[in-house]
Amino acid sequence: MRRLLISPLMPLFAACAPAMAQEPPVLVPAPGWGTAHIVLSGDYLGKQIRLSRNGRVMLDRRFTSPPGPEDRLPLFTDRFDMWVQVEIEGCPTAVEVRVPVEPAKSTSLIFDGCSVRALLPE
Repeated sequence: MRRLLISPLMPLFAACAPAMAQEPPVLVPAPGWGTAHIVLSGDYLGKQIRLSRNGRVMLDRRFTSPPGPEDRLPLFTDRFDMWVQVEIEGCPTAVEVRVPVEPAKSTSLIFDGCSVRALLPE
């Protein structure tokens, strides 16, 4: 009797169980998602710069050479703007900057002493 009750429910139990042997689905980004870049420019040479978003450090290094391709920070994003906290060595407080981003484009962060501003994506 018990077997008669349980056997029709077995396919249901198997469907609810996690798939162990299956490959994970391939994640394909939705339209509008992609890699954007933040490009540093201005007066930051010789300074320790830390960029963080939501408490997570995205960049933390001392810039000792003239601007180059390593000064581009790639971000995978689904947003069109974000708030970035910028800490600059020798400046008393961190600066919060609204950075407009767009997938496949670059946004410049312009450093001028202890102030920072962001340009529109290009």
